[in-house]
Amino acid sequence: MSLSSQANAAAGGDLPVLNVAMVGHAFMGRAHSNAWRQCNRFFDLPFRVVPKVIVGRHAERAAAAAHKLGFEHATTDLDAVLADPTIHIVDVATPNDSHHDITMAALKAKKHVLCEKPLAMTLVQAKAMAALAKKQKVRVGLWHNYRRAPATRLAAQMIARGDIGAVRQVRAVYLQDWLADASVPASWRTSKKTCGSGAHGDLNAHLIDLTRALTGLEFESVCGVQQTFTKERPDGAGGKAKVDVDDAFLFLAKFKGGAIGSYEATRTAPGRKNHNCIEVSGEKGSIRWNLERMNELEVFLQDAPRDAQGFRTVMCMDSVHPYAANWWPDGHIVGYEHTFVHHVVDFVTALHDGSAFAPNFEDGVAVQAVLEASLAAAKAGNWVKVPR
Repeated sequence: MSLSSQANAAAGGDLPVLNVAMVGHAFMGRAHSNAWRQCNRFFDLPFRVVPKVIVGRHAERAAAAAHKLGFEHATTDLDAVLADPTIHIVDVATPNDSHHDITMAALKAKKHVLCEKPLAMTLVQAKAMAALAKKQKVRVGLWHNYRRAPATRLAAQMIARGDIGAVRQVRAVYLQDWLADASVPASWRTSKKTCGSGAHGDLNAHLIDLTRALTGLEFESVCGVQQTFTKERPDGAGGKAKVDVDDAFLFLAKFKGGAIGSYEATRTAPGRKNHNCIEVSGEKGSIRWNLERMNELEVFLQDAPRDAQGFRTVMCMDSVHPYAANWWPDGHIVGYEHTFVHHVVDFVTALHDGSAFAPNFEDGVAVQAVLEASLAAAKAGNWVKVPR
């Protein structure tokens, strides 16, 4: 049965409705909820997207979040939500350790799923999630929103059409400083049990996905090194909590076809708030993008006159650039939150017309494979092949 026939028709001949259930309502829930609310306001979509219900562990907090974030109501009963035939999409916005169980339950209920990154705690879990999504014939996606900045989408287009020639090298860093101070309390992000790894899974996952999205390269083998600088942190109850994940993780990569790459992720780099930067060098030029200047794309092309060569900055907010025409007049910037709106827009469009959507769970498996191979390489102290 098509999604159009499943969806509830809105009164008055309005667009068919897509009802969204969001599990979790903290930082990522806030970002996701804004996207669900804004997508119809700025893009012409084939569905009317309705933020229907928030699912949380605590009734009062979930209810407060639903009121604040624009959902119709809240519940603690995930099973009831998944049994409701009027719910079409489940948005998993919870910590890493719950992605697998919530997503598998949603897939068994034949719901379409958008899941936070990284997809799972292990490659085995990720493969199981991708396999079940394929079996159930539902649409799935992963919230790697940095693919959908106008500048990164333009970079992917330029690389695909050969503007910089064959890719030779990728240099990527994701630097933050919120754990530089040893007095910062422990959280689920500093515990292996709930997050799997530290800066590696949190930040390198984005760099891995962005590399694949921009270049189309596939990772062949990796070697890595990791370090935990602060072994214990305040637990919020007067005691100390052990930190058993990396504060910083660096790895080198060899790609299929001969290109190479370097990656660095840290949450202990004083002064760096959200420095997500990737540079791709090819035979004929280079492209560089930095999230902290997210509307700009630095481009160097060797075909310019020799005496006028150099990096130039392209402001990616004109109507010719991806997504930009739906927002403001030329040159007016977009922000972090808009990348999530673009993500929802493309996912909803794919639900309607059957077009491809990426990153899907197969892409999540590919990212997980690189994450795990890098962890194994850091532990072994040598190069490790990335599983297919």
